[in-house]
Amino acid sequence: MKKVLFVVCLLIPSLATLAQENSADGKRMRYGFNLGVNYSNVLDNDELPDNATLVNGIGFRMGLLADIRVFDFLSVSPKSELSFNNSKVKFTNPDGSSSSYDVMPISLDLMTHFTFKKHNSNLKPYFFFGPDVKIPVSKKPEDTTRYYTNPDVAIDLGIGAEKPLTRFSFLPELRYSFGLLNVNQHPQLKLLNVHTISLVLNFLG
Repeated sequence: MKKVLFVVCLLIPSLATLAQENSADGKRMRYGFNLGVNYSNVLDNDELPDNATLVNGIGFRMGLLADIRVFDFLSVSPKSELSFNNSKVKFTNPDGSSSSYDVMPISLDLMTHFTFKKHNSNLKPYFFFGPDVKIPVSKKPEDTTRYYTNPDVAIDLGIGAEKPLTRFSFLPELRYSFGLLNVNQHPQLKLLNVHTISLVLNFLG
């Protein structure tokens, strides 16, 4: 009987630790949310008219995500994020006035990331890649001189690290999104590609 009690006493701390780990990152399917900042880099392939200049700036994003573990080293992470971007093309008119064309000011980004993770440490580094569909969600411009932007398809690449905590996991990541399509609808412009670099803080439980 004493031996049984001794073994139980040894197992209790291990079971408690395992329970904490399962609550943080031991589930096969997890859900969460994220917040982040992004910098949009609109590329024009040197085809802007002489009276136009590109202005890129910092925006922010937020969304929901899931993490589905396929193998110990591989998981699939669908994400849906609302991205508020800050890029535009400014035009200088002959009379000295100016106007601007906002490039995808707000978009709904639908992603599927394939994540490869190292599991033998408390801080789990990972890298990921996957497709990203960007759907403009800006309302119709009231000014008839303003124009929409087209939807985009991008390839995302990035790195991050997962820190399991008691009730959730914290995953900061750095992401680069390569826009593949021409998003321009402005008649004075030809080609506009949107590349975005983002710092995203993910929380999974």
